[in-house]
Amino acid sequence: SSSTARQKKSVTVSRMLSPELEISEKGSPSRWLCANGPNDDDPPQIASRPDQSPGPDAATILVIDDDLANLALAEALLQAEGFHVRVAMDAPSMFRVLKTTTPALILMDIQLPEVDGWELTRQLKADPATKDIPVIAITAYGKVGDTKKAQAAGFVEFLSKPVSTRELPGIVRRHLAAGR
Repeated sequence: SSSTARQKKSVTVSRMLSPELEISEKGSPSRWLCANGPNDDDPPQIASRPDQSPGPDAATILVIDDDLANLALAEALLQAEGFHVRVAMDAPSMFRVLKTTTPALILMDIQLPEVDGWELTRQLKADPATKDIPVIAITAYGKVGDTKKAQAAGFVEFLSKPVSTRELPGIVRRHLAAGR
């Protein structure tokens, strides 16, 4: 089956995420992003294109996930699509980023250490400085009723992992356009 084929593929990620975060990991593909679209034989669309670096007016996306491979994949994909990307692995690092950056959109993993994505989003929506930033929930553990719970917490959309690399940029652009 195609899901079995996907599980057998391997991925190598070696990328500098920020001065504090460096990863070099080889193993099975991350559950956060699925590089395959409708046709499993199509090549993944996550390669960075240095010649297409984001311009000064490009939107900044904040990605919050406690898995380094997920952060690297999301960062590479979104930068290749022309966005500035900031990353955080937990609540303290997210709040540090928010002291210096106002992202246009946040991609929030639900399963985070100490303070989960549900609570972080409630906090963001309660703060006048961040209440209008669209937040998209991303989780591998979606349950029936979580979409309504996500809306109540302040998320604009609820995505289940793996998220297609072909679909994610369009989802981000849709929410950015809705916020204008």
